[in-house]
Amino acid sequence: MFKRKFVFLVFCFLALLALSGCGGPKYEYMDRPADDGNFYYTNKDLGFSLVLPPEFLYYQTQRKSVGEFFDLEFFVPTSDTKYLQEVPGYVKPIVVRIMDKEEWQRQEDIYNDNLYEKIGEKKNKVYLIKFWKNPSQDWLGKWSEDMKEKIKNNFEIK
Repeated sequence: MFKRKFVFLVFCFLALLALSGCGGPKYEYMDRPADDGNFYYTNKDLGFSLVLPPEFLYYQTQRKSVGEFFDLEFFVPTSDTKYLQEVPGYVKPIVVRIMDKEEWQRQEDIYNDNLYEKIGEKKNKVYLIKFWKNPSQDWLGKWSEDMKEKIKNNFEIK
């Protein structure tokens, strides 16, 4: 009887271990890509995740709270010293804005200027994304509409 219980417990443990590995990639390091070369960014506090391409090596983020919304800004390294650099040595290709649905409804006309694109909503929050229009010189060969679309398509509201 003991032997059967032991085998059953070992089997359950191994099954649980195997299943826990199937939950998708969980990578916490900005300076190390996943096995597929991409970077998996998750922000539990703001309730979203996205996948960034391999070109985003050494990216950084900055969170800003501006009254009625939060901005999460993504920065990537640059060597283009003539490009406007809010953070020295970095340029800002992506901004994710999270705002209350009520505030969004009041300001929707302002946001229809094609700078920010509504990417989704959940509960009382609206998620918007903005991509740079003019990449820095060293990003002209890296940045593409395909890259932009992949980032949008892999944006997940939690």
